[in-house]
Amino acid sequence: MNLILDFGNTYKKIAVMLQGEIVYLTAQTHIDIQTIAEIEKKYEIKNAILSSVVRDTGEIEQYLEVKHKFLKLSETTKLPIQNAYKSKNTLGSDRLACAVAAYELFPQKNVLILQLGTCLTSDFITKEGVYLGGSISPGMKMRFQALHHFSAKLPLIEYQNIDFLHGKTTEESILSGVIHGITAECNYIIDCYKERYDNIKIILTGGDTKTFENTIKNRIFALENFVIFGLDAILRYNVES
Repeated sequence: MNLILDFGNTYKKIAVMLQGEIVYLTAQTHIDIQTIAEIEKKYEIKNAILSSVVRDTGEIEQYLEVKHKFLKLSETTKLPIQNAYKSKNTLGSDRLACAVAAYELFPQKNVLILQLGTCLTSDFITKEGVYLGGSISPGMKMRFQALHHFSAKLPLIEYQNIDFLHGKTTEESILSGVIHGITAECNYIIDCYKERYDNIKIILTGGDTKTFENTIKNRIFALENFVIFGLDAILRYNVES
């Protein structure tokens, strides 16, 4: 079994994978060695991979290196795809993992991944297995926070489901602007790629997937925990090679 650790900006996820399938998954704001040890009591872990955007993981890394065959995802990690990104050392590991997962799920297909989380990212991998990069913009929560922080009077609001276009209050106007703005941005990105590439598969993933999966046009695959599947694919590739 493979142990997958994905430490993001908001949540830290741990998954146990068996033959490409998730058998256990938890997402918490804090994960330590004790958390990992409790999981190890229940599952026979052989290999482990850590992908992290936070820096204070040294103690966990040392623990995993002693206990298992351990891989820390970095710009030098061997991949089953070709990475054509120029600044590999600044590429988010979640974006790279999504590209690998997309290539494994749809081999010999052009794939566009839209990840809706802390940031809204698009990533594109060609049918030849070449990752070309994509785009980064603020995610939904970040947009709400920015409107509040960089203005004198706009309130900080939380997401609510809406069925209107024009807001009749300031709160409704912010909701309309942020939600319809993200939808429009995603649809525009999809249109741009479809103009340039044929037979594109479109994947929607990330924490805000359910909010937008019915409003983003075109046939899409809404897949949760896509980063986890990508990290598992990278780990299996390195163990096998």
